[in-house]
Amino acid sequence: MLSSVPRPRRSVGGTADQMWDARLAESLPHEALEVPSADHSLELADDAEGSVEVMRQVVSRLDRFIGSLAR
Repeated sequence: MLSSVPRPRRSVGGTADQMWDARLAESLPHEALEVPSADHSLELADDAEGSVEVMRQVVSRLDRFIGSLAR
């Protein structure tokens, strides 16, 4: 019955990623981080500094999320 136990989840995707479905992400019962203009690798085209900032934000969010699991 472990498959019926809810598990904490997070979704991260970029609006320039054809695989990202914003409507689906919004419909799920967990937090989703949508990064404007980011591709499937969460990179911003022709913007290395912006891509690094995106990674910083994603890692920060994941760090908080992982920290919340220990409570």
